[in-house]
Amino acid sequence: MQHHDLIAAQKQAFSLVTGLADTQVITNLITTNVIETLGQSPKKVQDIASACNLNENVLARTLRYASFIGVVNFDDDKYSLTEVGKCFLRDHPGSLKIPGSFIGSAPWRDAWNNFRYCLETGEPAFNHAFGMPYFDYLDSHKDFGGQFNDYMTEMTNRIIPAIIEVYDFKGFETICDVGGGQGTLLKAVLETAPKAKGILFDMESAVTGNVLGETASRTQIIPGSFFDDIPAADCLMLKSIIHDWDDENALKILVNCRKALKKDGRILLIEQVVEKPYNARELFYDLHMQVMLGGAERTEKEFCTLFESAGLELNLIIPTKSQAKIIEIIVLD
Repeated sequence: MQHHDLIAAQKQAFSLVTGLADTQVITNLITTNVIETLGQSPKKVQDIASACNLNENVLARTLRYASFIGVVNFDDDKYSLTEVGKCFLRDHPGSLKIPGSFIGSAPWRDAWNNFRYCLETGEPAFNHAFGMPYFDYLDSHKDFGGQFNDYMTEMTNRIIPAIIEVYDFKGFETICDVGGGQGTLLKAVLETAPKAKGILFDMESAVTGNVLGETASRTQIIPGSFFDDIPAADCLMLKSIIHDWDDENALKILVNCRKALKKDGRILLIEQVVEKPYNARELFYDLHMQVMLGGAERTEKEFCTLFESAGLELNLIIPTKSQAKIIEIIVLD
């Protein structure tokens, strides 16, 4: 190896191993309101420190680092956001403000600090770090749980247009949103299928305060667990459900879906599908699901193996303009 190649490799290796600094700088610029402050207009460091109640010396060094990694610009003695930095503004299209805040929060941070436990056992690191499953933590820590539920609702709202653009729900009589939370997706789907009836199915704590609006008159709200029984329908939707679980539990859910599916019905999984060329988002969330829940993002082949074990088969995978795909499943003949 040439000397300049060695130096380049060492620089890249150093950048990789110190990536925790990138995360901490970004998440703290978000949570201390520096990002939103810079989103208003370029500002001098002393004005930012005053507005956000921060130590001016450490803030100046932090912004220097943020400039190095491409989050802020420094010009005419003032700092401003780069196009990358603007992605962390609340009102930015596809904003990363909430996940940028969560990744430095204790539940996410401390679970990832126990990643080795995943490597050694195959079990979720979160349970090891906090002594309880992630969903139990959300129920017992209302502030964080509320923020997380709001985040999931926001993520659903972002992909709804992409889903209803490519899939026609008008032919179904009954559409059941399995693990549908407050009904954000179901409401949008029913608005495109005015003759269909809906079922919102989730734990009782999740369906409280639903947002069904005018579609509530043709929607039945049924509390329950998809590990027990799922209401019968000719369309079962599961958005971001299967990736939360390991193969054993995912199989239980899919078997219950098969039992609940009416003749000639369809099961629709709205999930990421891991495929080449890989992208950072799907590979991060694959490991993140393992760390937090013991789940996984899956390849088409891995999905098909699960489906066959559940007495189901893949019908087609429909790309959308979002990261998610619609995976249409039918009962295996």
